[in-house]
Amino acid sequence: MSHVDRSRRNRGLSLALAAAAFGGILALPVPTGLDPIGLRVLAMTAAMAILWVTEALPIPVTSLLPLIGFPFLGILSSDGVAREYTNDLIFLFFGGFFLALTLERWNVHRRIALRVMSAFGTRPAAIVAGVMTAVAVLSMWISNTATSLMMLPICVALAEQLEEQGVDPKHVQRFTVALLLGLCYSANIGGMGTPIGTGPNGIFMRQFVGAGQPSFAQWMAFGLPLVFAFLLVAWFLLARVLFRFPADLSFGERDVVRRKLREMGPMRAEERATLAVFVITVLLWITRRDVGPIPGWATALQGLGFTWIEAKASTGVGDSAVAILAVVALCFWRVGPERRPLADWGVAERVPWGMLLLLGGGFSIARAFDVHGAEGASLSTWLGDRLGGLSDGSPLVVLPSVALSVSFMTEFTSNTATTSVVVPILAQVGTAEIGRILALCAALSASCAFMFPVATPPNAIVFASGRIRIRQMMFAGIWLNLVGGALIPLAVWFIARFVLP
Repeated sequence: MSHVDRSRRNRGLSLALAAAAFGGILALPVPTGLDPIGLRVLAMTAAMAILWVTEALPIPVTSLLPLIGFPFLGILSSDGVAREYTNDLIFLFFGGFFLALTLERWNVHRRIALRVMSAFGTRPAAIVAGVMTAVAVLSMWISNTATSLMMLPICVALAEQLEEQGVDPKHVQRFTVALLLGLCYSANIGGMGTPIGTGPNGIFMRQFVGAGQPSFAQWMAFGLPLVFAFLLVAWFLLARVLFRFPADLSFGERDVVRRKLREMGPMRAEERATLAVFVITVLLWITRRDVGPIPGWATALQGLGFTWIEAKASTGVGDSAVAILAVVALCFWRVGPERRPLADWGVAERVPWGMLLLLGGGFSIARAFDVHGAEGASLSTWLGDRLGGLSDGSPLVVLPSVALSVSFMTEFTSNTATTSVVVPILAQVGTAEIGRILALCAALSASCAFMFPVATPPNAIVFASGRIRIRQMMFAGIWLNLVGGALIPLAVWFIARFVLP
């Protein structure tokens, strides 16, 4: 059987399975206490989950199915579904992507990465730490796919530099594996640091909009320590335990990173201007709402007489307004001898619109989980009641169970698609506070897929270099999955106790 025929057969089987799940669930009697609408939502969710997992249809196309299914099934109106594809968080991610692509356009991201790496010296273990730090920092703001693609040639060049120096091939191979796995793993870990770092964070933020949603500063207050701790453990495992190489190994005077930085020359006017917009945008995100006793700028504006301005997205100025302000500033600001704008609509054409559609599909499912008629509870409430036993269990058991389950699920499925289904369910477990903690644990754990090339784009990019075998990725990945299963529950427990009271 040819590859084309096999692919066609797999698509057909996947579509048939999705249709069978959809029809089979609709044919079931409505469970006691559940509104009939909830059964239809479950059928649509099951069919979409199968299509997402098998990719029988392109993932963005599957994400558009709520625009067809929900109105015809009487779940949501066409207008109600469409609003989920254009909500506050969609524009926040659009602005974040636009800003990131503008940084790429002027090579600011590469200069930042090289600066961070050059600060860590020429020892291989230190280089691994430098690469992981640079990638994690960039991945908080820039697509982890773009970050991995940008950093991969630099990492390969570093490995080749050791080969040219006549170092023992066994040590070179260990360094190469540690470096490349550190690249893809830190790209996934870095996304936990900010609300816009990765899709699952947006799913969580949307679920709790206006009710328990952390501010940008609150998220970073727990996200940055979590990223730092996770990076430290990941580096130690890769460079000191799993792929250990001699401590006295060195790049000597021929430091590729510093040479590449010198080749870039001094910062141009375009780079300085783009970096200024980036820094100002981040500061506006962090300081929009009150940070402890320090009033945010939205509160300060209210005090100056701008009483209509509020510091929450549901009724006033949200983070999306700041993101779009950055987009306008980048398109308006003209610098350099040719007076070209820092960005134009060509940048927007490179925005990963498929990811935005995937987020919209996830938001639609989350909204549908809360819809009910006069005959019973919504699907989220009904499932939450049946999972209520989780709220009675020990956090030492429940949180690691949620973390490990989600992290291993996302080894084979889209992390955004997985959290689209899991977060609305967990949000209804027990009290509002317990539901929020379980949902946050699931959202963060969705970034902990380290075992397989298909788990995340950074994993696939690194594996495609041909310098890593799949068993090496699995061997290191399972240890990182287990680390996530322990570290994230501890972080979530700390967050619940001290950061998000």
